[in-house]
Amino acid sequence: MADPSPPAAPDSDSLVSKETFDDTKKLAEERGTRLASAEARLAAYETREREQLKSFMPAMEGMLKELHDDAAPDTRAHFNSMLDWTRNCHERPNLDSQMQLGTVIHACASKLKRVREDASVQSATADQLAQAMKENEELKATDAHKTKRIDELNSSLKEITTNSEKLQQQLQAAGALQEKFDFSKAASREADAPAEVATGEGLVAKTENASKLPAIPAFSPSDALSAFVGNYGGNANTRFQPSLSNHSLLGSTGGEVFTANIRPM
Repeated sequence: MADPSPPAAPDSDSLVSKETFDDTKKLAEERGTRLASAEARLAAYETREREQLKSFMPAMEGMLKELHDDAAPDTRAHFNSMLDWTRNCHERPNLDSQMQLGTVIHACASKLKRVREDASVQSATADQLAQAMKENEELKATDAHKTKRIDELNSSLKEITTNSEKLQQQLQAAGALQEKFDFSKAASREADAPAEVATGEGLVAKTENASKLPAIPAFSPSDALSAFVGNYGGNANTRFQPSLSNHSLLGSTGGEVFTANIRPM
């Protein structure tokens, strides 16, 4: 068997220098490193985006279920498809498209939730306002009733004070008044008047009429009866004769007059 022919010598034009080879290798290594770094950053970005899509799932699914229940029967299939999408949107390819759709649906769900919370707060505020208005009306009615009652009492007090002043003037004119009252002062009208009112001008003593009052004689029933019999009884004394005993009620044995036979009970 003949020996194979030796390989042909390479063309000098196709040869690269060692320097060119080293530069090309270095460039390839740098690009490989940058590509690996970019792929790592892309993987981290996709992981973060898919986790965010996954966090959108409860809000999106809740809103779509509610829309599904309120939708017409012939359109519920569309909502069923969207419900299936929400369950695995974070695992689907073409992450950018999934993220855009998920962001829009989640924004709608969040807006609906905020509107409902605001409506709930406004409803509670309206209930509180209605309760406050009711209490305010009750307080107004109570205040009006008390004001009316105070006016009635003031009118009655004014009338009583006027009548009391007239009566006091009549008693003063008759000379039967020892003390004069100023009924405009609380101490003249009230038993438990405030101290600052009662200590000053509430009661004005007037003693000049006291000397005009006549002395009232002591009243004796025996003298009155004796005078009556003496004036209107004729010879009544001759009919009353003393008894023969010393009885305390029937008289004495002496010859006293009619008055002597009266004994105290």
